[in-house]
Amino acid sequence: PQDLYLFNEGSHLRLYDKLGSHPTTQGGQAGFHFAVWAPGADYVSVVGDFNGWDVGKNRLNPIGSSGVWGGFIPGVAAGTLYK
Repeated sequence: PQDLYLFNEGSHLRLYDKLGSHPTTQGGQAGFHFAVWAPGADYVSVVGDFNGWDVGKNRLNPIGSSGVWGGFIPGVAAGTLYK
């Protein structure tokens, strides 16, 4: 909540720690957390080598009404191509 507050206020000083892709572990599974600001999007997905570039496989979730979309994708390794 604090990150979203600072983001919406325009005073977040470490957005590079929150947006983009970051390696992490959730539920014992290694992968990457992805986040992007896309306020006008109907949906956002991450595509890459790990999912055959299929736009329907790894959709991100909107985070409140902030315009930020995010989600964790297990099994993604460092150096994997994605967009």
